[in-house]
Amino acid sequence: MKLQAITKFVLLLAAGIVLSGCLSSGRSPANNEVPDTTGLVELGERSYLLTLPAGFQPDKSYKLLLVFHGSGGNASDMRQTAQFEQYSDEYIIAYPKSQVVEWNEGCGCNIADRLNVDDLGFVDQVIADIQQKYRLYDGEIYAAGFSQGGLFTQNLACNRSSVFKAVAVVAGSMSQQLAASCFPEQPLSVMMVHGSHDTVLPYSGLNDGNFGLLSSPKAIQLHANKHGSLPYKMIKPLKEPGAGVISYTNGQQKFQLYSVAYGTHRWRFANFDTSAQIIRFFTELESPELPEHSKLVTTEQGQFHVRAMGLENSGPAVILLSGPNQNYHSDSAWFAALQPLLAEKYRVYSVDRLGNAYSSSANELSYRRFADDLAGVLHQLQETEITLVSFASASISARWFYELYQQPFKINAMLYVDPDVPLPHSLAIYQGYPADWYQTNLAELLPHLAAGNWTARTREKLDAEYQHIKQLVTARNVQFDWTYFEQIMQQRLLISHQQARATEIASYIADLNGYAQLPMVTAIPVSVIDSDFEQQQIADAEPAQVAALQLWQQEGSEWSAEQASLSNGQYIALPDSDHLVPVQQPEQIKQALDWLYSQLQQP
Repeated sequence: MKLQAITKFVLLLAAGIVLSGCLSSGRSPANNEVPDTTGLVELGERSYLLTLPAGFQPDKSYKLLLVFHGSGGNASDMRQTAQFEQYSDEYIIAYPKSQVVEWNEGCGCNIADRLNVDDLGFVDQVIADIQQKYRLYDGEIYAAGFSQGGLFTQNLACNRSSVFKAVAVVAGSMSQQLAASCFPEQPLSVMMVHGSHDTVLPYSGLNDGNFGLLSSPKAIQLHANKHGSLPYKMIKPLKEPGAGVISYTNGQQKFQLYSVAYGTHRWRFANFDTSAQIIRFFTELESPELPEHSKLVTTEQGQFHVRAMGLENSGPAVILLSGPNQNYHSDSAWFAALQPLLAEKYRVYSVDRLGNAYSSSANELSYRRFADDLAGVLHQLQETEITLVSFASASISARWFYELYQQPFKINAMLYVDPDVPLPHSLAIYQGYPADWYQTNLAELLPHLAAGNWTARTREKLDAEYQHIKQLVTARNVQFDWTYFEQIMQQRLLISHQQARATEIASYIADLNGYAQLPMVTAIPVSVIDSDFEQQQIADAEPAQVAALQLWQQEGSEWSAEQASLSNGQYIALPDSDHLVPVQQPEQIKQALDWLYSQLQQP
């Protein structure tokens, strides 16, 4: 199946259209005797098959994985099917055996339920038995299940969420009955794997008087919603032909559905190794699922989200640095139209500051600090010859980077888009409310944000911004990467990102004071795009504020024109323009960049 067809298939699946830790617990074996490394373990009237990893060491701690067979199956067959022992030596693996033909999956509709089989209690006993005999890492217990065993694994996700860190469900969804009674106590991650042409437990769900089944997309969305997921799902084709993944996240846990085109009711598929994917999912729980072209670059200061496009292009790299809108939201979502456009000709990186997008966070954040962080990121990217494009307050970072890192980097040119203006009247406006309020109240604000008190208002602002972006894009017929925009934008809802934003605003006054001490750049061309977004603010202002805002606009235009003139750059005034130039008029930025490269005699 071609990539285009795979992508279309995954989109259809998402819409429901396709049928279908800490340290060891410290426990050691009784009498310091090492139990047999594999075999059947009797537990009262029931049993489980236990396998220990290759090279098992009794004094070492391990993760625990419980694997549940399907209806009519048994532990030995499930072990032979999954073969998890072949994929990792980090797990002690138990294959429990059901008491009757099937597990009590929580639907209140099957044999195990009618016989009052306490499978949840049995799982508790298995875990306790293994904990007594072996060393396990605290908080590292996992489960996987196939078919009806997968439905039971859903029961564990709903009723033993405090026990398991993550679960994986293969060839099964969730019963409608369990969905109605699913109230997990603690967050855990959930993975599902399902073939689109499963006729036993259909991918698209099942309606029946006794047994109803959610579609798999609805089931994974239910888990995501139960655990406070961010609103927008990510849909990506996988490298395996015919497979795609639908992902949700709450910033800590992941909820992912792996869909296999034309897959039937089975554990393994021709181009999809389910066991390997489950182990990978468990291993990478703390790593976010990233959009296409994105990666995390690790430096001594943290992990930085970088979106890299047009890597096949030669010449100096274009580095995109984002600044804020009126709500101080500032990340590479603003480049959802600009970066793909530039990547047709240039090698382009958008780099998100700590506390933004998928970047990690830190206690001390500022635009000044980011100049130093950027040097570390570019070093890891092995990019030494660059052109900086900065939007809004990112001009502070760009200007400090130029001041401090002309060596070992060759900075060919800079392009400012609505830069901060380091002149007295403008500085007074920038450093007034809300910057001064955040600076004064930051210590009390951070725990207030941690309690989630601003999450609802943040969501309201994001919803309004989303509609505003739609208007800008539609009016100008801009080609826009909505998937990327949604994935990055929604990260702003995370508590850690709300706190990072507050910290940056509180640092803004000091950022501006340092920025104002730097002279204009004259040694390299600096072009400035100057929108007239202030006009709308002037129109909406109280009469007493109009004169001050008009002077701010005038001062900004004069400073921008002077900076461009002194450096032999371009001054580009954009009439009737929104502040979000990268969203509304990305072509203007491309033209300005083309002009700069022509002056540098670059292709």
